[in-house]
Amino acid sequence: MTLLRKSIAILLIVSILSSLCGCWNYRLLEDLAIVAGMAIDKGTDDRFELTIEIAEAKSGKERIVGSRIIHTSGQTIFDAVRDGISIVGKKLYWSHTKSIILSEEIARDEMSNVMDWLARDGETRTDIEMFVAQGIPAKDILQVENPSDEILSYTLESMILNEDGLSKANHTQTWKYVNDLISPGIYPTVPCVSLWNDSEGQTPSIEGTALFHNFNFAGFLDGDQTKDYLFIENKIKGGLLVYPFSYQGKEQFVSLEIFNNKTKFETKWNDSKPEITVHIETTAAIDELHGTPGEIGNELTNTLERSAQEYLKKRIENTIQLVQSKYKFDVFGFGNYIYRTEPQKWKALEPNWDDTFSKLKVNVETQVSIKNSATVKKTMPGGVG
Repeated sequence: MTLLRKSIAILLIVSILSSLCGCWNYRLLEDLAIVAGMAIDKGTDDRFELTIEIAEAKSGKERIVGSRIIHTSGQTIFDAVRDGISIVGKKLYWSHTKSIILSEEIARDEMSNVMDWLARDGETRTDIEMFVAQGIPAKDILQVENPSDEILSYTLESMILNEDGLSKANHTQTWKYVNDLISPGIYPTVPCVSLWNDSEGQTPSIEGTALFHNFNFAGFLDGDQTKDYLFIENKIKGGLLVYPFSYQGKEQFVSLEIFNNKTKFETKWNDSKPEITVHIETTAAIDELHGTPGEIGNELTNTLERSAQEYLKKRIENTIQLVQSKYKFDVFGFGNYIYRTEPQKWKALEPNWDDTFSKLKVNVETQVSIKNSATVKKTMPGGVG
C-alpha cells in the first residue's frame, strides 16, 4: 500500500511539474504583433482595406511603448488580417485590441461580415470599443499625427470610457452591439468619431451616435440628441444642462451640472395599442448663472427647476419625434420594455413593431431638482441679463 501511494504521489508530482513548463498555446512576445486597434474601409474591387495599429516597445534610455500603422487588404476581413504577416513578419495578435473604427460605407453595407469575423475569431474579445467615422474614411482617425506617441486606439478607449462628464456619446462594445441586435424591440447604436481641427493639427473627437436598423447603418444623432437618447436609456451619469430662462423680466442662461438621473418607462393600453410614458428624475446643481444679482432663494430656484423641466421635456420629445419620423425604428427600447413586462401582448406587436413605433404616442414627464448652488450662494454683482 505504501508503494502504491508513493507511485501515485510521484505521478502527481510529475504531472504538476509538467504543467509548470507552460501552456498549450504559449507564444513568445517577440513572435507576435500586438494589435491595439483597427480601422476598416471599403477599397477598390470591393476589397476590405484595414488600417491596423500595432503596439511596439521603443528602445532608448527609457523603455516606451508606442505604435506603428500598417495597411492591408483582402477579399474578406480575415484575408486582409493574414495579409499583415507579409508586412510585419509576425502573426497579428488580437487579444489586446481595444478599438475598431468603421467607415460609413462599411457600417452600411458590411456590418454583418464585420461582426461575423469578430464573433468567430478565437483571439478577439467581446469588450472591443466600436466607433463609426463620421464624414471621413475610418483610416484617417488612426493616421492622424500623434505627437504624444501614445497608442491612439487605447486613447480612444479611454475617451469613450470618460464620456460620463459630457454625455454626448454612447458607449458600445462588441457584446452590446450583438446583444441589442438579437434582443426584441430595440436596435443597436454605436458612438461616432471624427477629427477636430486645432492650432496644432487634428485630434480625434468622440461625439454623436450612429443608428443601426439590424445590421444596416441608417444615420446619425448629433451630440445634443445623443444626450436626449441617453436620458431615455437611463444612461446619464453626468454632464450639463445649459438652457435659457426668464426671471424678473430678463432672459438669462444657466448651466446645471447633472449629479443623478433615473428614467423609468410606463405602458398604458388603449384597446391593443400601447402608449409609453417616460418618467425622468434628475438631480443637479447650479454651476453657472448669468444676470441675476442677489441671493439664490426659493423663488429663483423654483424658476430654474421649472425652466429646466420644460427645456428637457421639449428636447427629448423632439428627439423621439425625429427618430420616429425620419428613421422609423426603435433605438430607445420601448418595444423591449413591453417584451420584458408584458410578453403576451408583445407577441402580437412584434411582427409590425417598426410601423407601430413610428406612430407610437410617447409622453415625457421630467422632474429636475436643484440641490445646491455649488460654492456660492449669490450670483455675481453686475451681471448682464
